[in-house]
Amino acid sequence: MGGIERASVTIANNFSHQNLVVAFIAIFKQAHFYNLHKDIVFIEPASLNSERLNIVKSLFWLRKKIKEVEPDVVLVFNFFYGALVLLSTFKTGVPIYISDRASPFYSWPKYVSYFNKIVFKFLTPTGLIAQTQKAADFKAMLFGHRTFIKVIPNPLREVILFPEVERRKQILAVGRLNDKLKGFDRLVDAFARIENREWILVFAGGDEEGEELKSQAQSNDVSDRIIFLGKVKDIDRVYAEAGIFVIPSRSEGFPNALCEAMAAGLPCISFDFCAGPREIINDGYDGILVENNNIELLARTIDLLIKDETERMRLGQHAMEIRERLNEHKIGQIYLDFIIGGDYQRGKQ
Repeated sequence: MGGIERASVTIANNFSHQNLVVAFIAIFKQAHFYNLHKDIVFIEPASLNSERLNIVKSLFWLRKKIKEVEPDVVLVFNFFYGALVLLSTFKTGVPIYISDRASPFYSWPKYVSYFNKIVFKFLTPTGLIAQTQKAADFKAMLFGHRTFIKVIPNPLREVILFPEVERRKQILAVGRLNDKLKGFDRLVDAFARIENREWILVFAGGDEEGEELKSQAQSNDVSDRIIFLGKVKDIDRVYAEAGIFVIPSRSEGFPNALCEAMAAGLPCISFDFCAGPREIINDGYDGILVENNNIELLARTIDLLIKDETERMRLGQHAMEIRERLNEHKIGQIYLDFIIGGDYQRGKQ
């Protein structure tokens, strides 16, 4: 489970629905969470990378598997994995496109940063997909005119609506609990400051118990009003039951959970961090952007929405327009036009 996995599965399924032959290669051997289309050839290591990534062995394994598939084009999700695939396919002549997933200011571990720097100094992908213009500008500084960069937002999977489900007095947040970049500690701080004591805070996502967040909640005397759902398969029903969605992240590439929450008709609040939410939310129309790291303002904004049901409904109704804007078929076609249709050959950036 995760944002990269969600986006890559959505795109792969969309390609398969268009009767393209698709092979999906997973670098890690892990439990499965999302469902691939039945016609997709799924390849994963038998035992490699079950605990941690072995770069050297992965390079040889990827080269072997990609040669077996004999693809017309390879689309890689994640900048670091892109470097791995680019090196593993050296001298094969296969076009490699990288879909960059991280915030432009994401700080990679030192060994990953060093590996990326070395590989991309000597090898260049055929094209690179950025999720936001800010990310594209950042990568342009790295590659210059050596590759073709196109801004394509995440595709939005079909979010199931439950009109019969009544919204509850719940503030919802979705994501990995042990990821500091998700900023859930900031949300707990804000939740402790809101005036309303009837609404509860719900965290959905991950296997982690969220011990640090639980300790923080206890310190702020709000632990009795916070629920940890853990890993959730039926997340669309969780969206349907919530009353407000908050994304308190410090950094994101292009947050899937925010798009899905909007597609579910939830009024959404997000910190206005470096990239992502501003490209998704039209502030005041289909969601609310709050000054980054302003915990007090986040608390006040949540309180205002709690008090104003009409405003919650208005924002939620407008938010659902994202279902058309980021429709997976529309975004999937843009991907195809770039990686197969030859947008780069026609000079389209």
